[in-house]
Amino acid sequence: AVVQINDLASQFETDDVQFYLAGGAASKFELEEIGKRDATRAELYGLPLSLVVLVLVFGAVVASTLPLINALVSIMMSFAALFLLGYVLEFASFTQSIVTMLGMATGIDYALVMVNRFREEIRNKQTPADAAAITVATAGKAVAFSGFTSMVGLSALLVPPLAFIRSIGLGIILVLFVGILVALTALPAMLTLLGKRVNALKVSRREPGTRSRAFWEGRAVAVMRNSRAWAAGGIIVLFIISFPMLNMRVSETGNAGLSPRTDTYQSLQILQDIGLTGALSPYQLLVDFGEQGFYHPSSVRDVSELTRELEALPEVEAVFSATTAPGIPRLFLYQYYARQDVALGSEIAPLARATVGASGQTSLLLVYPQSGLGVRAAQELESQITTLSNALLAENGASAQLGGGIIREREWADALYASMPTAISLVYLATFVLLGLAFRSLVVPLKCIFLNTLTVTGAFGLITLIFQEGIGARLVGLNTGLGFVDTSVPLFVFAIVFGLSMDYEVFLVSRIFENHERGLSDEDAVVQAMATTGSVISSAATIMVVVFSVFIFSEVILIKTLGLGLATAVLLDATIVRLTVLPAVMNLAGKWTWWLPAPMRKLADRVKIDVSHN
Repeated sequence: AVVQINDLASQFETDDVQFYLAGGAASKFELEEIGKRDATRAELYGLPLSLVVLVLVFGAVVASTLPLINALVSIMMSFAALFLLGYVLEFASFTQSIVTMLGMATGIDYALVMVNRFREEIRNKQTPADAAAITVATAGKAVAFSGFTSMVGLSALLVPPLAFIRSIGLGIILVLFVGILVALTALPAMLTLLGKRVNALKVSRREPGTRSRAFWEGRAVAVMRNSRAWAAGGIIVLFIISFPMLNMRVSETGNAGLSPRTDTYQSLQILQDIGLTGALSPYQLLVDFGEQGFYHPSSVRDVSELTRELEALPEVEAVFSATTAPGIPRLFLYQYYARQDVALGSEIAPLARATVGASGQTSLLLVYPQSGLGVRAAQELESQITTLSNALLAENGASAQLGGGIIREREWADALYASMPTAISLVYLATFVLLGLAFRSLVVPLKCIFLNTLTVTGAFGLITLIFQEGIGARLVGLNTGLGFVDTSVPLFVFAIVFGLSMDYEVFLVSRIFENHERGLSDEDAVVQAMATTGSVISSAATIMVVVFSVFIFSEVILIKTLGLGLATAVLLDATIVRLTVLPAVMNLAGKWTWWLPAPMRKLADRVKIDVSHN
């Protein structure tokens, strides 16, 4: 319909006349088109940039292409599954962009760990088949566990009773699940077929996989020597970055949810300039006349009187109802509405079909508020409309319900934030239980929850500065700050960051746990773990930052905000948290890192969640 309207308008467009299409349908159509462009842009720019990073990390072209293949296969299979699910479920327009974003990032992330371990086994003179088997049994175990805990974090998106949030959450969980399956099945098969050729097309003379080990070992030793300073300094930096979030304000972006380059935004800007933004979000007053129905003289008079009284309210620009028929005398109008068949067969038939229900029982009034109505003024107007309607209609036993875009947005936000404490609590509880049982520790899950929360708040702080306050807004393609942050951003960032942070948590802590089980001292266990996983974590984080940064240039404000928030969170997590604060805290905790109360230890022994030897 949007295409047809544009085509029709273009036939009449001249040098003196220009058409602009605005409204929900136009915005939704443009969102879908932008989603396709975002996915294409991610593949055109994200994949080549990721390949460059992987070549620098692996030092071999063949090994570097495997994570990209893993990510592409994961995304394609996820889209195929979403296509089939689309026959029974409706997915938000943003799902395509977000699934591409996370599918690419996690697909590369999981494969990077697997390929890295396979190359270690090849260096240890294992046959390709044995190396692949060991890789699945070790790195595959870590990938499966980290992926599962990531999905637990992302399950927070399934808690709010909102189809928009749940559909995107389902899409993200699906692409992570598919990514794990591909990494544990197709990828080992490719590695077995390649064997030693996984190191083909070298770009470095040094032995693949060993180039950065000395650097990370030296980094770990430096952290161990002054753990208190590193831990305190890192936490203080995270608090400073998080500070702006204390002033965060959230609101629905609505029709302003697209960048200034889009047609929808430009149309909205023109409406704002001429003072007609209220035309895009009228209040919908639905009047139910019960058994009497609308086609009764008293009902028609009630609608006519209600229309006039609503028009008299100072905050109301106009009212559209069944009796809004300029040029038709009121007496004729009442005669037309004497019976439904008469009305539908007369000159007011289009008006009747647009404002009276098919059963003839209900009638719709559209109340257009003045442009630029503030939140408090809007709530006062809603109260006036409700009071006036109930007082007028009560005499004839009729009732009215008030709806519309403004009310929907407020109720949507209320439902979202009412469910957030439950969602966050469930994620914290699941994280505590899973990590506590897996690593036989209280310190590990508590430290994880604390540091992951600081990572999330750090991302919130930067988002607030740029998108709300406008500091550096031009760097992300905005002319000014929005004055607020999109309502759904906090939950999305919390769930996704908490989920993705589990990857680095498991990759590093499981190596520390393995070294501890082998009898190394607490300090040596941390140093050796950082030496072996530092390169993997830093390179995986670099790739994630690259992929997420591509989406900062999306024309959708929500996707743009998520791209910046996730890139920031991953950068903070992989640098300040995992490679500085976490090892420092674990060194300070010493033997208490692996303490668990006797009842929980018995439960851990019974459950046997094994993530060692990754």
